[in-house]
Amino acid sequence: MSESREQKDYLFHCWEKNSHLKIYTWADLESAFEKGKIIPSSWKGWNFFRINKEFKGLPVGTLFDDRILVRGYPSIPRVYILKTGLKRYFSEPFYAEEKIEGYNVRLIMVGSEILAFTRRGYVCPFATDRWIDFLPELPKFFKEFPNYVICCEVAGPENPFVSEWPPYIKEDIKFFVFDIAKMGTGEFISVEEKLNLLQFFNFPHPEIHGPFDSEKDYKKICTLIRRYHTEGREGLVFKPLTRGSRVKYVTPYSNLADLKIVFPYLGEVEPNYISLRLIRLFLNIYEFEEFKEDIYRSLGETLFENALQILRNKNPFEETFQVRFKREENFLALLAHFKIARVTVEILHREWRDGYYVIKFRKIYPRATQFWTNKLEGWGEVD
Repeated sequence: MSESREQKDYLFHCWEKNSHLKIYTWADLESAFEKGKIIPSSWKGWNFFRINKEFKGLPVGTLFDDRILVRGYPSIPRVYILKTGLKRYFSEPFYAEEKIEGYNVRLIMVGSEILAFTRRGYVCPFATDRWIDFLPELPKFFKEFPNYVICCEVAGPENPFVSEWPPYIKEDIKFFVFDIAKMGTGEFISVEEKLNLLQFFNFPHPEIHGPFDSEKDYKKICTLIRRYHTEGREGLVFKPLTRGSRVKYVTPYSNLADLKIVFPYLGEVEPNYISLRLIRLFLNIYEFEEFKEDIYRSLGETLFENALQILRNKNPFEETFQVRFKREENFLALLAHFKIARVTVEILHREWRDGYYVIKFRKIYPRATQFWTNKLEGWGEVD
């Protein structure tokens, strides 16, 4: 029997046994599998499926087997103007939570193991390895709430994925629990219930402010944004008390930091990544005129200085990361993940230190290098 046939048979088994899948017909699932919307995955002998392209309301990053279904974390609209955006989305009181610069994982109990999943539904070997250092009460939580999903931001200078982090994290990483969702439906528990659970299990979490009223508290929210910009924080996520729309807003500092990091890597990212952040900065100034001089002074250096230094030194476009693992096997799993994602990695140094396997590595970006090399060598381009 071919591997594809075995995978399809297991998908059928999951559809038969998992009540969360019964709202879909087998023909729908089979068709999605054949079109590459449903992808088979595995982790240390456990087989599951993940949604690779949106499928009948299931977002990318959804994962399931014959017992569980964890919905992908939903995309949240971004408002460009606070004054009108908050009125448009909130007629009832809402909370404002710090938006932390890091990467998003969902933690669940699978058998006897707690696993972390990336936004696209892969097992994250790094977060799976390190959650115990920051969420020691998590096993107790899942024993009491096995059908809940913990949504976390992993942030800090020693993470393997992103080059930005909050300025108040000086070394290693931290986990921040920002949502708790229900298995199957993906529905978020209310802010009040979440706050109670965060306190009871002593989970670290982002700053939470409110509740606010969109009309009465606009100036208070603006004061928060000013503080976050000054302190080098990313922004705010606005959440209703129970159900309803969520929106986010980022500080000028965050937009400038994104541009500084990403501009040298054009060729690896879409050009609209740059243009969207320029639009955000323009509208930051429109609403907060006091940011104008700071943005004007910083923008040119932010966009160009880092890239110019790389070009003048004739360096390849690359980033260096350092991480620490509790178990070497999980670092090897991270390397396998990079291979699947077609990320080129070079190990610079590795050693056991203070109970951790500490690795320094670089990610190499050949498309960005080629993007700039072509232009420096005089090749033309039709635009």
